[in-house]
Amino acid sequence: MLSPNPVVKLESSSLYISTTQIFARHGAFHWIIYVTDADGKASTYQWSEQGGTPGLQAEGVDIQELHPVTTYSSTNNLTLAFFKITGFDPATPSDKIRQAALVAFPDRGYPSVRENRQNNLTCRTWALKVLRILMDGGWLVRTDIPEVIEDIVKKRSIEVEGNLESFTESVVVDI
Repeated sequence: MLSPNPVVKLESSSLYISTTQIFARHGAFHWIIYVTDADGKASTYQWSEQGGTPGLQAEGVDIQELHPVTTYSSTNNLTLAFFKITGFDPATPSDKIRQAALVAFPDRGYPSVRENRQNNLTCRTWALKVLRILMDGGWLVRTDIPEVIEDIVKKRSIEVEGNLESFTESVVVDI
């Protein structure tokens, strides 16, 4: 029998980007970075309203440990896909990942989500900046650039979203 919320098996000591469906906006996704430790337990890093400071910043960086990783989030959002980002150095200290997440948007955001969007501060642009910081630090070694990863993630997520009638669990893809 199919689980109502299947567990997603992510490889240990790996870096992933996930895309979560945003309802009523075909082709738009919430991007989250997952980093798994040697035991396969995941930490999530995301630019979201939960990470904001009321009255000062509408959004900010939200970091949480998550085990197990499942197809549906705790708020019942559908995670369409997990993209394993090849070239990640598993010896990268967790504080370096945390630092990259926290400094990706140095101005830390604006008082409203609308202002953030007007200034191109989104979960997607934040995730791409984190990847760039990891690349510049030598913790992510690839021959392409974050924008190539962006194109692959967007295209594959749109494909998965277009086949929801046959969807049973999150897709895991190496890129």
